[in-house]
Amino acid sequence: MKYPKETLTKNNEVRVLEEKGSYTRYTYLDPHTGKPIKPGKYSLILESEGSIRHLFVIPLKGSRSMIVKDEIGSKKRKIWDKEKNKAVDI
Repeated sequence: MKYPKETLTKNNEVRVLEEKGSYTRYTYLDPHTGKPIKPGKYSLILESEGSIRHLFVIPLKGSRSMIVKDEIGSKKRKIWDKEKNKAVDI
């Protein structure tokens, strides 16, 4: 499948929407195969009182995960919405 360029990361992974509500959760897929890059790896975007936090959740051995905080700043990112079949704003 061909994904819009704005949904690709620096590492050529596709951001794909999983859930959206008071937070946004998305996973990463290989753009050529459409399969997850690393099962269990996902990002959370938390919005609260005008501030936005981006957390990467990376699975470790066993049932543990590591969370890495990232500053979004003014970067405009888009994610692929499979249901709408188009790129949407985070």
